[in-house]
Amino acid sequence: MILSITSALALFVLIALSTVVFFASKKFKLPYTVLLVFVGLLLVPIVNLPFLKNIFGFIDDMVLTPELLFYIFLPVLIFESGFNMNMRKMLDSAWVISLLSVVSLIVSAVSIAGLLYFIMPMIGIQMPFIVALLFGAIISPTDPVAVLSLFKECGVPRRLAMIFEGESLLNDGTAMALFLVILSVALTGFNGTETVLGGIFDFTMMIVLGIAIGLAMAALFSKALDFTKKNEFVTVTLLIISAHMVFITSELINHSGVVHVSSIIATTVAALFLGNYSRNILPPKVDEYLGKLIEHMAFVVNSLVFLMAGLLFASSGVDFVHLWLPIVITVIVVALCRLIAVYIVTKPLNAMKLESPVPSSWEKLLAWASLRGALSIIIVLLIPEDFTVDGWTSQYTPRDFLLALTVGCILATLFIKAPLIVPIMKKLNISTEDPLKEAHAADLGIYFLLTERSRLLNFKNKGFINAEHYDVMLAHVNQQLSEAQEKRKNLVNQHGQCIFDQSLHLSMIHVEKNVIKKLLVNNEVSEKTYRIIYSKLCLQQEKIEQAQHNDIDPKAYTDRKNVFDRLVNLVLSPFGQDTPEAQLQQKMEYYRAQMIMARKAVQTIEHMQTTFDVPTFLPEAYEEVSTRYKRYKERSGEKMTALVDLNKDQLSPYLMGLAERALAVSGAKALDYLHENGLLDEALEHQIEAAYAPNGGHK
Repeated sequence: MILSITSALALFVLIALSTVVFFASKKFKLPYTVLLVFVGLLLVPIVNLPFLKNIFGFIDDMVLTPELLFYIFLPVLIFESGFNMNMRKMLDSAWVISLLSVVSLIVSAVSIAGLLYFIMPMIGIQMPFIVALLFGAIISPTDPVAVLSLFKECGVPRRLAMIFEGESLLNDGTAMALFLVILSVALTGFNGTETVLGGIFDFTMMIVLGIAIGLAMAALFSKALDFTKKNEFVTVTLLIISAHMVFITSELINHSGVVHVSSIIATTVAALFLGNYSRNILPPKVDEYLGKLIEHMAFVVNSLVFLMAGLLFASSGVDFVHLWLPIVITVIVVALCRLIAVYIVTKPLNAMKLESPVPSSWEKLLAWASLRGALSIIIVLLIPEDFTVDGWTSQYTPRDFLLALTVGCILATLFIKAPLIVPIMKKLNISTEDPLKEAHAADLGIYFLLTERSRLLNFKNKGFINAEHYDVMLAHVNQQLSEAQEKRKNLVNQHGQCIFDQSLHLSMIHVEKNVIKKLLVNNEVSEKTYRIIYSKLCLQQEKIEQAQHNDIDPKAYTDRKNVFDRLVNLVLSPFGQDTPEAQLQQKMEYYRAQMIMARKAVQTIEHMQTTFDVPTFLPEAYEEVSTRYKRYKERSGEKMTALVDLNKDQLSPYLMGLAERALAVSGAKALDYLHENGLLDEALEHQIEAAYAPNGGHK
């Protein structure tokens, strides 16, 4: 596509239209992507009406091209999914996700090809097996966008949502690699065993090299972030371009002809690494800004893909009415093969008990809710327009025929399957029942309402509201507070006191994570110490979420799920050990950080518990958890004091540097206060830092 003034206008009109569709989807409670495709389908005939064509005819100038989809849109979608994926949660279901994304996809592609190869001749369409296999690879990858949006609205178990999202993330690369291998065979010809073995080798090497390239480039970007993490603009820019840099570099390697790399897998691995390893060291403000920016970019790209897909379907020139029978047959075959592909993986996996079983209701939903979307559109458009094979006799080219089948399957999943997902979930009794989450929400909700009640009294005392309005608003808040307290009482009756011990312990972990991140940003702990403590907190959080908070090992800080940390440590291990002085400082950092974290956690819940006339937390839970953390604080303080007494001379320079950094943090807080109250602009801030901050403001 050559960008012209009309195509540029069409681009921004479509983005504006997608925002209108988004609001409409929320109002009418319809899946957003479904509504986008529907609007796209209607847009072409509407704008081509005689009295509208001269005004809105430019919409046709913006078209989906393979280059636009492949090099611009696809990396954004892959990166957003991988960057926000929790690797530890995904590894809890590693077997089912990996088997669904590889074995299930291959089974689906082959079974679709086999059935279509035998059925299509019965309705007068000779479909060579290689074309059927090509279609199997195109239509087998799943798209979770519409499904996950429905899951968020009605609530599902977190593991089920993770299986859907993890499968979709990983099967994109598998599907693309399989498609490219099959397309290569279709273009060069089939030579028996040699072709089969060569295809398997190429498929395997594309995946392996994709993983290697992804890790290598992610390591380069991660190293760059070590130098730029204090500058949010440079950091965000590096991470935003990383997806396209990895993807396009992989494609350049492919174009060299030396080796073939899966650019999708390379980008996926890089996104997982950057999101689960490098992201942890970013300052909270940068992380929050980056997360929103990536989410917004993915929203715009997804909106354009699905909206323009509707435009593409409506203006493709393929006679869908003439092809209605093969399309209907294909839709049924694809649905049946998905069912087979799911059960062929989950049944043996449940029998072997390698991880938590997949319930029968989940298996049914995995089979039904496997919608197709963006990747299938991208893949089918990669087929050359002049592509043909021996034995093809249809009046349509193989590309147009496969496009028609792909469009039919996508529309069927969006307009038939998607609207029925929620009713099927209700029938299967799939819902989120998380007592810990409910208990946590109850505690925090009560604190929120107590704060509201206190502020109301403050407003009344200051004369902001009159007595009549105060009484009405107070009655409403008290009613909500009574309901929240009653809900908490019911949770205690159903699940026992321990669920609120877990909830409060979880709150402490969240406070500790926030504190250790601040200590890293303020240079009060090294990255190595930070990663040890952060990993330890992640392990403890998982124990709490699994109702095993009494089994927490306070010394444990790593396990098999710390994939990227272990990989980095393995790579760096040959380059030498820390000096005795560095080890001593690290131990000091560790004890001091543990003491500060425990102290801040105790202060936080103590403030929440004692600020109001009614306690926020259940007294028994508060006493148990606060007492435990006070012991943590005392032990860490004692260890730190003993370490300083034994190594006063060696630690003296370090302690002096620590004092200077703490002073710099106090200065930064003073500048933040001036900013919040409008007393300072950026230029004056730099001037004050240069004049008064330690080391001229270079903290």
